[in-house]
Amino acid sequence: MSKESPKKPRDESDQHETRDVNPRAVAWFAAGLVIAVIIIFFALNGMFNHFNARPPAGEPSRITEPRVAVPEPQLQTNPTADMEQFRARENEILGSYGWVDHEAGVVRIPIERAMDLVERRGLHPDPNSFGKTPLQMRQARTNAP
Repeated sequence: MSKESPKKPRDESDQHETRDVNPRAVAWFAAGLVIAVIIIFFALNGMFNHFNARPPAGEPSRITEPRVAVPEPQLQTNPTADMEQFRARENEILGSYGWVDHEAGVVRIPIERAMDLVERRGLHPDPNSFGKTPLQMRQARTNAP
């Protein structure tokens, strides 16, 4: 035999709502919403008209002024093209003859030619330069008679 639970009397709080929506409150909310939209429309229209107005004569505008060149350092706009130009310039320097310092008689030769010379002649360090830094060797060269 199954036991049935005793039935409680129902409260009003357990039931669905029986009242309707207040039409007066909905109408006031809708009217307020329409008024707010109209106010925002006129405010934005006024702002656009204000910003579209021309600045007074004699007062420069940052928008209408011609562009001024940006001072150094400038950001790269196309790093790939910049790197290609850099490599082309470096390869031109590495593959050509030219003066490095005309007064001191220092020249550059193509890197392939320099490698051939080193291969044939070898690298023979100056016996007087052993253990000296490049700065010390330069100073010794300038002080030599």
